[in-house]
Amino acid sequence: MLKHQTFYAGSLALVLAVALGASQSATQPAATQPVATQPVATKPAAKQTQSDSKSTDTKAATTKSAKPKRGPGLRYGLADAPTKTRAIRLATYNAQNLFDHVDDPKLTGEWDDLKLAITDDRAEALAKVIHRLDADVLFLEEIESKEALTWFRDTYLKDMGYVYLESLDAGYYRGVEQSVLSRFPTKNPRVFLDAKLATASDDAAPTETAKDDSAKDESASKIPEDKSKFQRSPLAVDIEFPDGYLLTAYAIHHKAGGEKFNDHREAEAAKIIEFVKADMAKNPDANIVIVGDFNSTPTSTCRKLYKDAGLLSGYDYRSEADRKKERDKSLSATDRDVLRDRYTTHESGRAIDYIILSPGFAKEIVPGSFFVLSSLHPGDAYDWKKDQPPAGYASDHYPIAIEFTPKDQKPKDQAKPAPAVESPH
Repeated sequence: MLKHQTFYAGSLALVLAVALGASQSATQPAATQPVATQPVATKPAAKQTQSDSKSTDTKAATTKSAKPKRGPGLRYGLADAPTKTRAIRLATYNAQNLFDHVDDPKLTGEWDDLKLAITDDRAEALAKVIHRLDADVLFLEEIESKEALTWFRDTYLKDMGYVYLESLDAGYYRGVEQSVLSRFPTKNPRVFLDAKLATASDDAAPTETAKDDSAKDESASKIPEDKSKFQRSPLAVDIEFPDGYLLTAYAIHHKAGGEKFNDHREAEAAKIIEFVKADMAKNPDANIVIVGDFNSTPTSTCRKLYKDAGLLSGYDYRSEADRKKERDKSLSATDRDVLRDRYTTHESGRAIDYIILSPGFAKEIVPGSFFVLSSLHPGDAYDWKKDQPPAGYASDHYPIAIEFTPKDQKPKDQAKPAPAVESPH
């Protein structure tokens, strides 16, 4: 048995060295290491086209008070993951088109998978982020297939202890799906390809998709949108922990695009909530988590649906120091920006990835354990439509994580979570 799975005798001992020489002290509180906010070198690592230069120069000339353009560097989230505790770390990460180098005959033409095959540099960068994250259970979005994820694990993550792996076809024309890597046994993986969504526009003619900024190869496409179905079916899976503790997870990736697709996202959210309520009808204290890329900001109606359903947010288990700062009305605008950046999950400057908790599972969350982990931002001059990403670039999303302790293993000083505060997340 691998060294990461010694979880017996009533205790957890999950210890992995944080990769890349992480410098965080074990005595420092979680989520107290913001990414440096000073501008990095302004010259982008990726080559810039003539039209990019002209656009940048025009903006600079017309906006004298604008902030200086920043080059590639760490910008959002924490530079280093908090020190692991004896609790279990659960995370989610949109890996941005992780395609392997094996041709899938079902993906042809514009959607030919070989055109999207991940480069060695980006695969290595993704692996470094995952090593730094050191999650015991890691949910992933935008994975080509179970075969692709197995190849990635066995090539780049073979020392991580991810013995268990699940990934199922999500019914998406681009051929990406939700997946999970786990150090604990997984069972009963399932998708919902035939689930019918209740939308206000069921009888309307299909519309065309707008550009999807989280699926960067779709800009020229005219794909009919079927609002009666999940664009990407959720992956549901049960995970077994020591002493019989069971967690049911829904790994999701809501419909992307602008405001014109709000109703589709809301219909997807309503169906997932329906699944969760059915689970909770059988067991009100069921341990359930919904994780992934919601493509919805904290104040969106889609996000509000989960809150109105009585489900809680992992964001409310961020560090007490940050919770206190957020309540401080005298906090300067600069410090408030730094605080916001610490919980930004997408390189566009938005928070669109979440960990949503059933009330029963929320009781197990370790207070102060929620965090966003940084990776290389490509810089303000980077144009994903034209430029190659800079060396060391992993994804346009940043992973988020929380820790939990199963109730039958919970130390007395962690018997109750910190009280959640009202927040837009």
